[in-house]
Amino acid sequence: MLKNLLLGLFTVLLIIGGSNMANAKAWDKTFPKSDKVNVQKIEFTNKYGITLVGDLYIPKNVNGKHAAIAISGPFGAVKEQASGLYAQTLAERGFVTLAFDPSYTGESSGTPRNIASSDINTEDFSAAVDYLSTLDIVNPNKIGILGICGFGGFAINAAAMDTRIKATTAVTMYDITRVSAKGYNDSVDENARYKMKLALNKQRTEDYKNGCFKGADGLPEKLTGKEPQFVQDYWGYYKTERGFHKRSINSNGKWNMTSSLSLINQPILQYAHEIRTPVLIVHGEKAHSRYMGEDAYKKLKGDNKELLIIKGANHVDLYYNLEKIPFDKIEHFYRQNLNNERSIKTMTDKEKYAETMMFPIGEPNTAYAKYFSGNSYLAPLSNEQVTFYNVTFEPKCRNNWHIHHATKGGGQILIGVGGRGYYQQWGKEPVEIKEGTIIHIPANVKHWHGAVPDSWFSHIAIEVDGENTSNEWLEPVTDEEYNKLK
Repeated sequence: MLKNLLLGLFTVLLIIGGSNMANAKAWDKTFPKSDKVNVQKIEFTNKYGITLVGDLYIPKNVNGKHAAIAISGPFGAVKEQASGLYAQTLAERGFVTLAFDPSYTGESSGTPRNIASSDINTEDFSAAVDYLSTLDIVNPNKIGILGICGFGGFAINAAAMDTRIKATTAVTMYDITRVSAKGYNDSVDENARYKMKLALNKQRTEDYKNGCFKGADGLPEKLTGKEPQFVQDYWGYYKTERGFHKRSINSNGKWNMTSSLSLINQPILQYAHEIRTPVLIVHGEKAHSRYMGEDAYKKLKGDNKELLIIKGANHVDLYYNLEKIPFDKIEHFYRQNLNNERSIKTMTDKEKYAETMMFPIGEPNTAYAKYFSGNSYLAPLSNEQVTFYNVTFEPKCRNNWHIHHATKGGGQILIGVGGRGYYQQWGKEPVEIKEGTIIHIPANVKHWHGAVPDSWFSHIAIEVDGENTSNEWLEPVTDEEYNKLK
């Protein structure tokens, strides 16, 4: 029975470890890699049969089912740019996040390349929700989405359609259908729009004759200084080391010229007022697109909406500028509205650690407190057939030297299930314990175990049956001994 129990626990730990495996490929993002999360490249399919490619960001030491957020945008960008930065940062704060390339762009499939569709790009968000809903580490009732720039508008459209989406954030958003039909600040009237349609439909005929699609004008390779300020801002992100990526349309390509035809007649915010879940709209005070976010906010009804204007920020600042992007506010919004009202900023270290655990931490280990340096916690997991506990140590906490006596059999088995700690036999070097580490402690051996100085630590403690068993508690592990450990 004990062998089967250990095998079962070890299998669980392997599953946990497997979910934490990072993508072994070289880092190809426009932002530094975090050591607090693991990243996996994944694929999923939307209802049109298009395979989407994304990066799944998983907080380290993740256990149980967590809230998740699907992220895409800006319009013409790829997951290695702004959406990846948002995904990694929110994963650092405890969410499972998915940054994905929309249909026809980046590493996602779909031909021809470099086209947009208000229908298909809205569906891309719902397909991401499909994928996240099936993950063992995600609570399907706690899924939100976040769209940047043009995908902020698509995100709001998705929230109006997909009731599985429980919270939506639109950052520095464009209503891409509005600006395609009416130009900036609604400067294009009906007659000008008709001339635009004439030109684009003429180009459709030429494209069909030529068997290829003509590209629209993109960002210039060099600036003259005469460009509008917002174009210079875009250039300063997409065309420089700050945000350049070879797969990004805005960095290294062009949209198909006729792609905008379908956007002109499809207003994506038509049913925004019917959204019944919370929406947060974030815009820069100096953004040329600010009016689109403010007008989208006006369309929302009831108490499910919030508009946040970032002082001094332009449109592009909210792609990359960590001093301007309000991650604390965004985190709080999702925690409050994905059925977890406590912000990680207000949680104690113990509470934060408990959220990463598969097993309960339990109650203060007062009965044995005199044998521990620091605070420990005990959670009984089974008292039938085999007795075992989850024992949790705060950072720096360790138990005294002690011996599990037995005339036959006896001893103890430890299985690491969270954080990082040490086990040491008398006269031997200490052994590090991490998730999945199994320590066999023979009877009648002097030893101690506990947390490292900078990490909480939990292990399952399994008492091995024996004859004439007893525990002998001895002297504490001295600070001099302990401080030698790293």
